[in-house]
Amino acid sequence: MVSTKPLPTDSILCFLTVLAALLLFSPCADAMHADEVGVNDFVLRTAGHGARGIRFARSCRLPPRGSSDSDSIWITSESNEYPAAVSDGHIDHAGTHGNGGSCSIAARNATSGEVLWRVDACSSSSRRSGNTGKGILPRHATLFLSGTNTVYSYDDNGILRGWNGENGSLLFDVDVLSSITGENNGAGGESDDGSSVIGSFTSALGGESPRLLGESLGGKFDKNLKEGGSAPIGAILTSKSGQDENLILHNPQNGTPIGKPLSAKTLLGKAKVSASKKFKLERARFLDMATSSSSSPDWKGSSIAILVGWSGVQNDVPSVKGEKISKTIGSYSNMAWIHVQLTPSSNEIGNNGNNDIDVSYGNYQVINASPLKITDSTSSSVTSTPLILSSLRIVPSITSFSNLALLAIAPSTYEVAMITHIDITSGKGMGGKLWQMDGLHPYWRFISSIHIMDHATSTETSGSQTNHIIKIAGIDDRYPTPRRIESLFLLSDRAIINSGEIPLDSSYAKENKKIFHRVYGSSKGDEEALYDALTTCPSAGLVVTASVEEDITDLTKKETMASIFRFNEETNVATTLLSGKRVTWSNQAKEGDVTIIPSSRGGTEGGLVEYSHLVDCDEKGMTLVFVSRGGMTVGFRFDGSSDGDSAVVTTKLWNSEEALGSVSSAVFLDETHVIEDVSDGTNQSEDEEEVALRNLQFSNRIQAQMISLKNFFFGGGMLSSLASMALLSDEKKAERDIAFGFAKVSVMLSDAMHRIIALDTAKKGRVVWSMNLHPEASWHKIVRGGQFMSLSDPHGNGGVHDHEMMTLSYLPFSSGVAGKSLESTAAMQWKCFDGTSGRVFSEKIVPMPSEVTQIVPLRSSIHHSHDANECRQVVVLVHADNSVSVVPDTARSHSVVDEAISATGRNGLFVHTLNRQSGEFRALRVARTTAIDGSHPFELVTVGTTIFDPNQESIIDVSYPQRGEVIQSPSTVLGDDALLLKYLNPHLVAIVTEATASFLSSVATISDENDQSSDGFYNALAGSDGTGGQKRKPLGVSKPGSDAPPATLTANVAPPSLFVTLIDSVSGQILHRVSHSHANESDIAAGASTTVPMVISENWIVYAYFNHRTRRTDVGVLSLHEGMIDKNGLTAFNSPEQELTFSSLEAAKPIVLSKTYGLGKVVTALGVTTTKAGISSKQFLFATGNDQVISIDRRLLDPRRPKGEVKESEKSEGLMSYSPLLPITPLRTPSHVYEVSSVKSITSTSANVESQSLVLSFGGPDVFFTRLAPSKGFDLLPDDFNRGLLTIVLVALIVLLNIIQRLNGRKIVVTAWA
Repeated sequence: MVSTKPLPTDSILCFLTVLAALLLFSPCADAMHADEVGVNDFVLRTAGHGARGIRFARSCRLPPRGSSDSDSIWITSESNEYPAAVSDGHIDHAGTHGNGGSCSIAARNATSGEVLWRVDACSSSSRRSGNTGKGILPRHATLFLSGTNTVYSYDDNGILRGWNGENGSLLFDVDVLSSITGENNGAGGESDDGSSVIGSFTSALGGESPRLLGESLGGKFDKNLKEGGSAPIGAILTSKSGQDENLILHNPQNGTPIGKPLSAKTLLGKAKVSASKKFKLERARFLDMATSSSSSPDWKGSSIAILVGWSGVQNDVPSVKGEKISKTIGSYSNMAWIHVQLTPSSNEIGNNGNNDIDVSYGNYQVINASPLKITDSTSSSVTSTPLILSSLRIVPSITSFSNLALLAIAPSTYEVAMITHIDITSGKGMGGKLWQMDGLHPYWRFISSIHIMDHATSTETSGSQTNHIIKIAGIDDRYPTPRRIESLFLLSDRAIINSGEIPLDSSYAKENKKIFHRVYGSSKGDEEALYDALTTCPSAGLVVTASVEEDITDLTKKETMASIFRFNEETNVATTLLSGKRVTWSNQAKEGDVTIIPSSRGGTEGGLVEYSHLVDCDEKGMTLVFVSRGGMTVGFRFDGSSDGDSAVVTTKLWNSEEALGSVSSAVFLDETHVIEDVSDGTNQSEDEEEVALRNLQFSNRIQAQMISLKNFFFGGGMLSSLASMALLSDEKKAERDIAFGFAKVSVMLSDAMHRIIALDTAKKGRVVWSMNLHPEASWHKIVRGGQFMSLSDPHGNGGVHDHEMMTLSYLPFSSGVAGKSLESTAAMQWKCFDGTSGRVFSEKIVPMPSEVTQIVPLRSSIHHSHDANECRQVVVLVHADNSVSVVPDTARSHSVVDEAISATGRNGLFVHTLNRQSGEFRALRVARTTAIDGSHPFELVTVGTTIFDPNQESIIDVSYPQRGEVIQSPSTVLGDDALLLKYLNPHLVAIVTEATASFLSSVATISDENDQSSDGFYNALAGSDGTGGQKRKPLGVSKPGSDAPPATLTANVAPPSLFVTLIDSVSGQILHRVSHSHANESDIAAGASTTVPMVISENWIVYAYFNHRTRRTDVGVLSLHEGMIDKNGLTAFNSPEQELTFSSLEAAKPIVLSKTYGLGKVVTALGVTTTKAGISSKQFLFATGNDQVISIDRRLLDPRRPKGEVKESEKSEGLMSYSPLLPITPLRTPSHVYEVSSVKSITSTSANVESQSLVLSFGGPDVFFTRLAPSKGFDLLPDDFNRGLLTIVLVALIVLLNIIQRLNGRKIVVTAWA
């Protein structure tokens, strides 16, 4: 009989509880692999504009999504703001590939600041600029046309590309040079303008910065074409630097060329404009392009007007603090307007699917060539005045296609030359004016630039706009760092079209103040106001300025603030100018945050905001972006009614540290040692060690324990502890990160941007603090720790817990040291600061006797307070004149150096220098001098010297061992229980050199194996044993401690072109040397360059170079060993004789094992994982050319991998059979789905748990951080481990056990009664 007794209620509740828990917490499949799928990774993307920063900026609209409003896209580039502007100077093509300026175009969401897309605008083989800092010239030109919503780029190899403005996709790619020498256009003959087409170009641009001619200010091309019609774009060509220019017109839709090249010299001859011998204007150039109306009503095409002129050689013009800079000079009297009419292709006029007209042009015709003249005789001085051509700007009329104005800066930099009412069909201008600097701004010393803001105004109001908004910047050099000051000016459009309301005769000068004047406040003193940047939105009637608070004397507390003004005119400023009075503005009330830069920490006197860019402008308000010194960009939104009654609401949208896109070095610091003061903490100037010592007092310890006990019982500590058992809250995770050593502060130096940024790796790269360095320095360095930093002692000698560090900024020519004028003396600015907070303890500028050749860090072992001019971090500087200086130069620092010289168990303090030009490597010893006056307390004694002949090889890279690396064992246990001893030399230096072109030419491949080269250097590196009957050894292989024997070169063997030399930096002797062939793009080509990333870990040296014969990357691996101990050589009763100390002066050369592997990707950087005790297996990290970071286990790179069958002893050791190709496994790709572009450095640090290694990749436009577990996470639970499910299961089991016990007890009672 089946029982139908229902289940107990307790059992049903227990079952439902467990089922609900399983359903609620079931999505935990990836919990055990949370770290491996990248939950702790982050990528910080920047625009990637390098040292030049943002120069070109335009905005466009994203298509709306659903009912939401469309967002604006902010498109930026480091190219010139005006792509047609003549660049001053030339690109230095002697720079090596990959070391030049950036070449990117990027787009951000103007509301969120997110980088939507970024592209490399230059060819992979494009030449690089060798200049750095302010001398960099852009390697590409950028042009944006709103009519096609397309971004155009033109690089220094003559490649024209079109990019979709919304998503950055490539629309077309045209080789301009090939387009004019191909079948379509031929290689010779005459073009339609009668000019001779150049048959061959040796280069596309002749060493100059690329230039593009396009529709002025991105306006509509032809009113007859409706929406979508755009003017053609013109690419400028020169065959050699200094020659006359040629212009190729291209269709904006697909980049196809229009007709044949135009010659500037021929067009100037057609206009009868001759060169000027007075100003040496003898080079014909294309200057700009504007749209025009058709001259004939029957003409079915469209018209453009091209401005051509003669230019002179580079002239020196005045600059800041008495300096001279070179500028290209021209003159209005040596210019001409060329009227060109375009013929549409017969089969390419139609609708493109978006109700827009899609027009493609097939040819052109030169209608007219007219010289630029001024009819007003009183303005003749304007045409004869020389001009700086890079400052030339076109102001096209808003209502007339045929009229425009021209503005330019005179070479004196004291005047602005303007010509108005220019008819581009006839070339005539009605009037001109020279505006003196004193009448523009009272504090300017030089006029810097002219910016036409018409392209930034709203298209909704441009139809009614009758004034042009012009921004002119000047330089005030009264500050230690010259300050750039901007002012706003209005130019009446009526003066451009001459509607009859403004006379353009002798009374023209009387109307000057009405047609062109500066706009500023109406109160007293507003005329002298200094604004680092300003932007206006005519539709909303707002002006926003940026300036540093001048009333605060403490520079570190100064803030850069935004001020808001509203125009005082009743009508819109865009339509009011000739009302008989000057347009002014007044302060506007505001609500919200207006702080652009919170503090000018580390900054110098002068403005910190360099530029402002208007992104969006409408009647409701404006969106703009400020660009500060050091590359920080800040987005703001200003909303307010146009009536001015209500306050303007300000919103800080986003900020971005663009300096992260050019990081040169990085240091990890641990947040674990950040100490909170349990006392009143009134003294904020005390450092953390002083606080720690005070907290160790008995009374403070009791106080801290009482506070913890109170918080546990009454502050919610008990409940939070119980809750943390079920769920890992954010607070508990932060505590866990600090306890396990995951919370690091990465202090990153951007040498190019003169800035330091500190990131919190535990908070997805949040910027903790930032600091500006001296902007005039030629280089910067971060110095931290001692000469041999040890992570095993993290609280001292520069470990991760030691936060004090120093920056060095080298000033080649300092203008002031300790109040003295040192115009021709080099100097060094040092700053001592806390790396976790950025607090500067002390800083000073000290003179330098000569250039610095080596920096040796030392660390004070004695605690002392931070006095003025003191720092616990000490630096020994070795100079080119063999002198030594100490920073800080104090008695306490000298005692630290003395301690290093006389340290027990050491022979002294050794340093070295390397002269890349002469190829000399010198090992030196620092000693106390015997000078009586004590002015130079230390001197250098030469220990050894090694010479790399600069005529035969050039130094391209130098690598050092990992500082502070923990080595778990000094030997490797082999499969037969023998010990292979590691060669661990902290003084090891690896120098990479490449053979010079002249040397390779002199030792070209020998066809006859009996032929011998007369060059002993080549024979010594050939790597053969000299006997043709024996098997030839691999290049660079020799017996330990011996040199390679001379030999002949076998038939058809390429000469070695890459060399890796291991040197002991104490003795100066060469320990080992290897060579490789086919490492250059062309072993004979002049100017060939090689990039060889390298990393040294323990006794391993791993490097990578591209093999141009196999078209893959070769990975070279060297392992250094002292020798081997047999398995019976070390027992309880037998021990071999071993030296307990290592001496570079006495130790034998290492035994070197080597292997070469192939990798199917280009490698740009190398790194290695680091763990706390060095027990976890190591992984080598490779940054590849396809924007990924991959990891390869060290066992795959072992040079002991056997080529034949693997023996049992080798299997037990873990060795695998040799394979020439290294596998790339997606599971071993730490970057996962992230794209990490152009990585140049990979650094790592350890956590407090052995399994974890923290890795940071940087150097390119992206910064990537990841947490790796080389041997899996064997000592901790992953972040997403389902603690809640585990807690519920345990609770459910306890409840179920109690229920079962109760049921069992009830059953026993029932059974007993039965």
